[in-house]
Amino acid sequence: MDLWGLYLLPLGIAVLGFVALWPLSVIRKDASLVDAWWGPGFFAQAALAFWLSDEGDSRSFLLLALISVWSARLAYVLLRRRIREGHEDPRYTELRRAWDPGFWWKSLFVVFLLQGLIQWTIALGPIAAILSDPVSLGALAVLGTMLCLAGLLIETVADAELDRFKRTAKPGALCMTGLRTHVRHPNYSGEILFWLGIGLIVLEVSWIAALISPVVIAVFLTKVSGAPMLDERLQATRPEYAAYRQRVPGFIPYFKRRYSTA
Repeated sequence: MDLWGLYLLPLGIAVLGFVALWPLSVIRKDASLVDAWWGPGFFAQAALAFWLSDEGDSRSFLLLALISVWSARLAYVLLRRRIREGHEDPRYTELRRAWDPGFWWKSLFVVFLLQGLIQWTIALGPIAAILSDPVSLGALAVLGTMLCLAGLLIETVADAELDRFKRTAKPGALCMTGLRTHVRHPNYSGEILFWLGIGLIVLEVSWIAALISPVVIAVFLTKVSGAPMLDERLQATRPEYAAYRQRVPGFIPYFKRRYSTA
């Protein structure tokens, strides 16, 4: 199989997973079902690339293991929240309003196929490393693994804190405790950190491929569909969010030392 085929097959499995969910989303009138394939789709692409590669080296095993843990954790969190909340994610409800009438068929392109393309683009970094010739793991791979684990830990703690807050707080309350004392979007911080770690592991194979995953993730979460949409929605629905946004950074924490004066 030529090089183009090796890269296009993961794109095919990414798109296939999202397209398979589209009819169900139309029937249930819930476009947020697209999230069910977001995490698993990355693992499916990496696993397919691993299967297509001539031989699996230690880097390929490492990347596949890290992505599998990340994918399983995200799938569990999203499925649990989807079952508990029982309604369409507000992000997709806003898209539905913006693209109506005819959102049911437009969603195939603006939600499902688009996410398939974005997912494949982000996955290109680890796919390239898995398909490349074997290169021994070095110091960058060790550092990258540490960043990946740190990112996973931050995301896990942030999700647990938010779920615990929602179970005990009044409806409409704003979570400003735990990690959110220091950053507004700790989940996104952990996500960027994880993919930065993946980029470092890939860097020992190709610096071009290493840039793809962390750069695309960072741009989308900080400038496009992540924090901007969440900030706008919370600003409109939580009166205290404007002041919170002013005093707490979005992604990179800072810790103030407070001194008492006579």
